[in-house]
Amino acid sequence: HGNFMPRRSLAFDYSKPVDGANPATDWQGLHDVDEMVTVVNPPNGWIQNANSTPFTSAGDHSPKRDAYPRYMAPDAENFRGIHAVDLLKDLDATDADKLSMDDLIELAYDPYLPAFNVLITGLEAAFADHPSEGEGLEDVMTVLSAWDSKVTATSTAMTVAHFYALNLANAGRAYTGMSRMERLIYMSTEADPTLRISALRKAVETLTTDFGSWNTPWGDVNRFQRLSGDIDLDYDDTKPSLPVGLASGRWGALAAYGARSDDNTKRIYGYRGNSFVAVVEFGDKVRAKTLLAGGQSGDPASPHFLDQVERYINHEFKDVPFYREDVEARAVRSYSPGD
Repeated sequence: HGNFMPRRSLAFDYSKPVDGANPATDWQGLHDVDEMVTVVNPPNGWIQNANSTPFTSAGDHSPKRDAYPRYMAPDAENFRGIHAVDLLKDLDATDADKLSMDDLIELAYDPYLPAFNVLITGLEAAFADHPSEGEGLEDVMTVLSAWDSKVTATSTAMTVAHFYALNLANAGRAYTGMSRMERLIYMSTEADPTLRISALRKAVETLTTDFGSWNTPWGDVNRFQRLSGDIDLDYDDTKPSLPVGLASGRWGALAAYGARSDDNTKRIYGYRGNSFVAVVEFGDKVRAKTLLAGGQSGDPASPHFLDQVERYINHEFKDVPFYREDVEARAVRSYSPGD
């Protein structure tokens, strides 16, 4: 977990500014590599990294937080890490060794979003305690309560839940000192319950205004669009785009698809998350399957500008030509430098 770690005094909180004029805040040399948070061949047979804390990276066989200085791994747990561990926790080393590449892909695209188990439960509690505040939202709550918290392009509950969660997260920004996940949990369990109902009402109003109904399939809202090879893309609701049945990692999606609108759009378009995806198997020969968001080329005139987009949306991986004979078999053209 990191490969360059200064040794520091434990008297300071390095998540906040420290006084650089105080010699006590200076680096005190570097930690050796074997002092860093490390996981090597845990007996369970798997390691997961979902941009979360390393202290859940191998389930019960993870490094222990109290064995390291607190500045070494301040990363907070998130819903992706919780999702990954939940999927993998029942595997032992023998089970993990038997996973095929396709099995691993299936795990990585598990559609369950654990954040909404917390968010919807908290919303139900708010409605139970303050029914008059939720007047007019009964049909929405029926849809959300019946939802299995799994993302699909056809789900209308996913659409409402996404916009509800964004509103609740924005309302929770006033509560500092928490991670994003902790703040969502707090807003769903401890904060004023009427804030949850207000966040849902605002989501319904936004969807009704922008799409004609709150009961709009997720794929009608959540889109993939690539109009140019620019890194910072512009999006346009009037131009071609494709529905995507994936969701943001902030809700616990392992196959993360972060999407947003801009000043000129109502729909939201993918702009971050899983851009290059690979599954690799090591053995007598290396095997790998990969996907790119869109295609390899940045030239809209190229046949490889959008030739992977359908695969990306449907998570249909392509085989990698790793060895020379595989590359030559697929070559469209070849050349020798100087000829």
